[in-house]
Amino acid sequence: MFVKKKRAVFFDRDGVILKAVVEDGTPRPPYSIAEYREKSGRMPSAREAVEEVRRLGFLAILASNQPDIRYGKISKEEWQWIQDQIKDIPFDDIFICFHGREDICECKKPKPGMLLEAAKKWNIALPESFLVGDTADDVIAAARAGSRSILFRAEYNASVGADYKISELSKLPGTIS
Repeated sequence: MFVKKKRAVFFDRDGVILKAVVEDGTPRPPYSIAEYREKSGRMPSAREAVEEVRRLGFLAILASNQPDIRYGKISKEEWQWIQDQIKDIPFDDIFICFHGREDICECKKPKPGMLLEAAKKWNIALPESFLVGDTADDVIAAARAGSRSILFRAEYNASVGADYKISELSKLPGTIS
């Protein structure tokens, strides 16, 4: 029996769903609840973009590197509070890599492990899928998984190439359809 593979849109968290904190031209996640409230927050139309992706027949999956608990930059409790700020966004699944740079893992972007794991779990056709990110690591992970990349434009990533580029999440449905 043939089971049709599904298409997916993978979303990075910081810089796509949440605003990245930018220091010296480098993006990073917020390191505290106060910093989230003052410098970060949710991207405009994040929920609506995920809902529209799902209406178009794609799975919506969050795939995010989050090593900062391991590095001692944020407590587990504050990280969870920030993560909870997107719990109303209807992702079909969430994949988080908590490993640091020095860990040997296959899930930390730019490696494609999170996408490959999701593809196996959800029967995803990676060549028909997209990863929306804001860094070269996101673009590389998409390419290594055999997916297409969509770069969310920011001042800090002007030199990063991608299959597609968008300046706001409301432009996403037109890019993937």
